[in-house]
Amino acid sequence: NDTLTVFDLDARQAIAHLPMAKGADVVMFDPGLGRIYGACSSGAISVFQMDDPAHFRKLQDFPVEPKIHSLAVDPRTHRLYAPAEQDKGRPASKMFVFEAVTN
Repeated sequence: NDTLTVFDLDARQAIAHLPMAKGADVVMFDPGLGRIYGACSSGAISVFQMDDPAHFRKLQDFPVEPKIHSLAVDPRTHRLYAPAEQDKGRPASKMFVFEAVTN
């Protein structure tokens, strides 16, 4: 349904419902920055910020190749890694690396 829902597991309730790009596939959390990344098959990564454990907000959707099905975050550098099966619409085996914007 193109929505990121954040749960408080202790309270057993949803605390945030945030819009995502279409086709959400995989979610990754960077605890050092409090960032949530959601890769979407439509060709975007949705980025969310945890302001504190009870408050989350959407930062942006940024364009990537369609059909990214995996994400990884380096907890030291905060780089986001996204392997892609396409590059500019052509079959490929490629790793995209994104630097976190922190300002």
